[in-house]
Amino acid sequence: MIWPKNGGFLILNKPEGMISNQALGRIKRMFKVKKAGYIGTLDPFATGVLPIAFGQGTRLIPYFENDIKAYEGEIQLGVETDTMDSSGKIIADTMPPSVEFEEVQEVFNRFVGVIEQVPPMFSARKVKGVPLYKMARKGQEVERGTKRVVIHEFTLKRIEGAKLGFSVSCSKGTYIRVLAHDVGREIGCGAVLSSLCRVRSGKFHISDAVTLEELEEMNSEDRRERVLSNRTVLASWEEIIVPDEVVRSIMNGRAIYWMDVKRYDLPLIKAKDPIKIVSKDGYLTAIVRSRFAREGEKGENQELSPVIYELEKVFAP
Repeated sequence: MIWPKNGGFLILNKPEGMISNQALGRIKRMFKVKKAGYIGTLDPFATGVLPIAFGQGTRLIPYFENDIKAYEGEIQLGVETDTMDSSGKIIADTMPPSVEFEEVQEVFNRFVGVIEQVPPMFSARKVKGVPLYKMARKGQEVERGTKRVVIHEFTLKRIEGAKLGFSVSCSKGTYIRVLAHDVGREIGCGAVLSSLCRVRSGKFHISDAVTLEELEEMNSEDRRERVLSNRTVLASWEEIIVPDEVVRSIMNGRAIYWMDVKRYDLPLIKAKDPIKIVSKDGYLTAIVRSRFAREGEKGENQELSPVIYELEKVFAP
């Protein structure tokens, strides 16, 4: 594995009670890396998939931030808290009604599609540059605009007393706590999110995730084996394998022109999505996009223009 200069991705199963930045700090110290970042913040209350990128892999984070997220969890009926989850202060406590499976699923169905959510006061969203949670801790509440999110699927899994087991898949930025709160309001008894686990973030799945405890018990080599290379993470993307001459050119920010395609007998890919450029030795060297040198023209005016290069070090300095 190419490590650590070229980086890669680790799929962490974040523990409950830890903010995402704390988890990232633990990983950076454990792997002895300075440059790292994660995809999609998880609340301290939540567990599950927190993909962490190392080194040059951090430059690929924008390509995964908008991926669909999937969660499993429980909603507790009859209780409301200031945080909208079970970690908060109880502000309302009522006897929940007896509900039928079909009745609850019909309520869930009302939230499927494009919906508007009001961000909770206990959140990192900023108003006039100040995080809402800082205001909430002082007992302040301010007007918050709504944000549009997409709920792709919202399924009731079980009913156990006043607890509703569910699964949901949704767009980036969805507040599952708000979803649970709104479900309670629809049923008419209030509700909080009592547990939450992110089971998928795009292509990163909980079945491939590793916990901090498991990593701490591993030696350094075994830890590194859990890191996916940048090329592996982008396995579904189109790729072109190019000779060293072209790699050197791309490393300087030069596009692949029609003359290069003919000279080196390269396949001309007309994909709209980004394309991987890989050296003959298997290094992911750049991400390019196909475009025309002049608007509206085709064929010999097409070129592959680098959007990210120097992803992996191919040649010795």
